[in-house]
Amino acid sequence: MQSAQLEDSPTKDAMIASQNRVQSMGIIHQKLYQGKNLGSIDMKDYFVNLSDGILDTFNAEDKVKIECAMDQLELDVDTAVPIGLIVNELLTNALKYAFPKDNTGTIEISLAQPNAETITLKVIDNGIGKTKHATPKGTGFGSQLVKLLTQQLNGIMEEKHDNGTSISFEFKIKPAA
Repeated sequence: MQSAQLEDSPTKDAMIASQNRVQSMGIIHQKLYQGKNLGSIDMKDYFVNLSDGILDTFNAEDKVKIECAMDQLELDVDTAVPIGLIVNELLTNALKYAFPKDNTGTIEISLAQPNAETITLKVIDNGIGKTKHATPKGTGFGSQLVKLLTQQLNGIMEEKHDNGTSISFEFKIKPAA
């Protein structure tokens, strides 16, 4: 309600970004309480719900398709929340910058656990990509948040800008006891 009354675009954008972050965590908690197992989240189902909410926020349902190219994978809440927030930030950035004006496209999210100690995450869009040495748009808070959450999960991030943007992560996690 408050963001609808704002006329200052940067302030309005910051308010919407904060709203999306809260929604991201809210979906995780909703999935926890609705699920059979109170300790884990089905990430594919979570990403589908998160994607729908973000597309709705940006009124981009007819412009961008988000695909969750992954098998069913359940993660504990301590891992799911930071990964959910990372994906939230990357989807938000893609919708804000990768598809300007009437450009259409696709964003693909994939998450896998190749072994008990490793999780891989990829978020790939076929948007306009990022120009080298371009001045970052926005406040940079989202990028800082992604870096901090990546560190929290003992991860590394790799970014490529060929035919869009591809951001991949490898997280080292502690196996469940």
